[in-house]
Amino acid sequence: MNTRLRGSLAALAATMLWAGNFVVARGIAHDIPPIQLNFWRWALAFLCILPLALPKLRTDWPVIRRHWRYLTAMAFVGVAALNTCVYKAGQTTESLNMALLVPTAPVVIIILSRIVYGEPITPRRLVGVFVVLLGVVELVSRGDWQHIASLKFMAGDLWALAGAICFGVYSLFIRKRPAAISIEGFNAAMFGLGLVLLLPAMLFEVAILPRPVWNSHVVLGVLYAGIGCSFAAYLLWTKAIASIGPVLAGIVYYSLPLFTAIESLLLLGERISLSHLVGGSLIVFGIMLATLDLRFLSVRPQGQR
Repeated sequence: MNTRLRGSLAALAATMLWAGNFVVARGIAHDIPPIQLNFWRWALAFLCILPLALPKLRTDWPVIRRHWRYLTAMAFVGVAALNTCVYKAGQTTESLNMALLVPTAPVVIIILSRIVYGEPITPRRLVGVFVVLLGVVELVSRGDWQHIASLKFMAGDLWALAGAICFGVYSLFIRKRPAAISIEGFNAAMFGLGLVLLLPAMLFEVAILPRPVWNSHVVLGVLYAGIGCSFAAYLLWTKAIASIGPVLAGIVYYSLPLFTAIESLLLLGERISLSHLVGGSLIVFGIMLATLDLRFLSVRPQGQR
């Protein structure tokens, strides 16, 4: 099996695992509160990555201490906030809606890159952003364009969009990751700091909300989210980026709504409506138009240069 095929399969496997996260968010949303679900997810991920990170933490620790403010901010956005928003969204909106709204993060990155780094927004990117916005409106309006003037978002859609903003912010500032920190040490520090940040909110949630229903579905959902979505998917995605590069891996990632739709249909019995098809197509096309540079499709994977 050649390197490109292995990398593509790794990206595909990671995307399929992440698609299941939206099914988990919807499937057990009413059995376990969102902050507790997010806390136990990252606790499992932290336990899984710790054995890989421990051998490198001695070297990483001085750099981690110097950059603790940056790491804390990234942990808040990427660990504490992002998936809490997704799991909160799962209480009131469909899995496919979440899977279509959260990947709009590249549009957030384009806008924030203009604000933070002064990067220009080209006409092609502007058109792509507009097409994505059309898709979002189609999706959250459930195809009822006659009432756009009085459009009311479902709470879950707003939470999913908040998750997209969190992922966009995280992706924008991940480029500032100190090179002296290993990937394993960086993620272990983020997971650990994220758990610290989540702990007060989790304890407050425990105090005011009913206790989770720890049935087999919840246990399996937490295990899947922690080991599959946080740990295994991270390792697969890292391998994919190293093998085929971020552009080709990103194209594979745009299949996320497709896998979410299949998994939601098979596991939750959710129906795929015309607004899903139209809105999803507009969103995916707009993202690719705004972010994809065809010249980079011929870039050789890392390790083959």
